[in-house]
Amino acid sequence: MNIISKNLAVVILFILTNSCSGWTEKDKERYLTECERAKLDSTFCDCSLNKITLKYASFEQAMRNESDFPEIFTSCKE
Repeated sequence: MNIISKNLAVVILFILTNSCSGWTEKDKERYLTECERAKLDSTFCDCSLNKITLKYASFEQAMRNESDFPEIFTSCKE
């Protein structure tokens, strides 16, 4: 697993344990804060959040489909 995947796994786990349901502004802000704390570029963090929220109607739905994240992260890395 590469560094981006490991760091984002930490971000996702943090959000998962601190989230209620849906994509609230608080969830989005938390994702971006944790993504940047993982020393990932803000452009990458914005891109990944945008793609995840567009693809999934709620945070819970996104977490049930984590296997899709590497593809999303790769597309944001390019």
